Amino acid sequence: MIYLTDLYKQIIKSFGKIDNAVDMTCGNGKDTLFLASISKKVYAFDIQETAIKNTQTLTKNYDNVEFIFDNHINIDKYITDKLDVVVYNLGYLPNGNKSITTSASSTLDSLKKVLKILNDKALVILEVYHHNPEEKNKLIDFTSNIDSELDVFKIDMLNKVNSPFLIIISKKNALK
Repeated sequence: MIYLTDLYKQIIKSFGKIDNAVDMTCGNGKDTLFLASISKKVYAFDIQETAIKNTQTLTKNYDNVEFIFDNHINIDKYITDKLDVVVYNLGYLPNGNKSITTSASSTLDSLKKVLKILNDKALVILEVYHHNPEEKNKLIDFTSNIDSELDVFKIDMLNKVNSPFLIIISKKNALK
């Protein structure tokens, strides 16, 4: 079986040089750890103290991670750098409180802000889950109508009911 997180990490690895990356939902830290190993600078957002602590523990050997204990909707308050790679792994903290979850409004608002501060060559990866139908549907609607300057891909497992899927936004042939 191919896991979507492994797939998008392979896509990111093929991207090339990464100066600034953002993990918009650091969770237990696996994406932040991966980004820290291949990027000059990583910003890691989360609204749960447990998630920040888990990620700090996992990335303790890296000095290129800046932790932001806030909702990713506030990205513009913390980041002025142009971004190369942005990862959203949506939903709730694995093994955490399932009532604390990403929301359609904050995810969409942060994504709109991210699209304005992307580098000339950039990738945005969203792993989307079916357990939040409002967020899923609004993301599909929004990304289906993004300006054609950007390429938008959807990677879905057709034979697995309710499996997560990826939305990948690529700027200026970032995947070449």
